Amino acid sequence: MICLETFDEELIAKKAAAMLVFTADWCRPCGLQKPVIEKLAGQFGGQILIQIIDVDQHAGLADRLMVRTLPATLLYADGELVEHLHGYQAQDFLTAYLKHIIENRKNKDFMVPEST
Repeated sequence: MICLETFDEELIAKKAAAMLVFTADWCRPCGLQKPVIEKLAGQFGGQILIQIIDVDQHAGLADRLMVRTLPATLLYADGELVEHLHGYQAQDFLTAYLKHIIENRKNKDFMVPEST
């Protein structure tokens, strides 16, 4: 689980490919975005780290990453931020973006660890 304390080690140092989606229970568009992200996590499991992060529980990480609107989708390739998207994102758009990141990443050895 990515949090403020593990962000550098788990994402930056490992040169990970990731999609972090910041949401909140009180955010209506976030309620629409979560099922899309969950489907993508099932589709791309093991190839890219996909995580939904609650801003109320991880305010420090949201502040560090300058999350100002919800939902916010941050896409990383090789441990570097490549896109910071604001608002609801369509599944087709995110699918195409994730495929592009996976196909073009430099750290081909990176695999998402299985959750325990």
